[in-house]
Amino acid sequence: MIIGRTLRTVSGWACGIVIVLSAGSFATALAQEEGSKGIKAEEFIRDRPTKPAVGRRTVAPKKPTYKSSHIAAAAAVPPPGKVFAQVGVTLWRFRPSTSGDKTKELVEEGESERTEWSLERMEEGTLLTPGQKVRLSIESLSRDGYLYVINREEYADGSLGDARLIFPTKKTLEGANRVKAGKMVYIPGPPNYFRIKPSSSSKGHVAEVLTVLVSSKPLIDPRQLSETTITLPKETVEGWEMQWATQATKFEMEGGAGRVMTEKEQSAASADAASLSQDDPVPQTIYRLAIKPEDALVIRLPLKFTPLKP
Repeated sequence: MIIGRTLRTVSGWACGIVIVLSAGSFATALAQEEGSKGIKAEEFIRDRPTKPAVGRRTVAPKKPTYKSSHIAAAAAVPPPGKVFAQVGVTLWRFRPSTSGDKTKELVEEGESERTEWSLERMEEGTLLTPGQKVRLSIESLSRDGYLYVINREEYADGSLGDARLIFPTKKTLEGANRVKAGKMVYIPGPPNYFRIKPSSSSKGHVAEVLTVLVSSKPLIDPRQLSETTITLPKETVEGWEMQWATQATKFEMEGGAGRVMTEKEQSAASADAASLSQDDPVPQTIYRLAIKPEDALVIRLPLKFTPLKP
């Protein structure tokens, strides 16, 4: 997978990641939703700021619902000494813009003409095709922390390649990897994007595996960063995973796939953007984990490729 660059944005950008909720109230709310049409988005965004009331009272937009294949686990309380932590992730794919799209970006590749593209949501687990352009957005849904994103190639035999820190880098604006509820972070940040390009490894490159990590304290000295990615010691990354990784329950937004990025989401990445409120769009996929209050949050996001035809 390689990083490409758009020429400029036509409308804007976005930035964020992590969350801890009261175990009792959260579990009760989810239990009440079991067997219903879905879990309401309000249960995941309580730590976002509320939208200030301006002028006459208006009706808040209807929030989407989420489904999980592990509803029983979702309704359980965390084990003693642990709390629920949640992070929202949205995978965006670029597609040619249409006249009805409210957000667009101009992309120039090589010597080809500039083309307008729009970004639309994808469900987690959707296979990616070589040449496809994608971008990731991450939002903390609870506590503040420091965000790190690591990328590794996955091969047909299940082994992983070198661990490359793709966020932050020296190009990351100061403080941009500090995250909290309502702050959304794009990986890579606009105007860049990932282009899916499997390597020529003889082991068979079948996926990219992103490790998203949020810690209450910095894990990497900023002086170690470079203008591009850096390779992290295998032992360091595996040590973090062994220490903090745990099973996550996934919640997928119903009817979210294919929705085009809104102007609010596009503009949220600018340095002076206001935090997303409870009335603003919510992440496509939410991961919930039961962790110790002092532990870092760690999740793995496999980006699997469409199998190549023989």
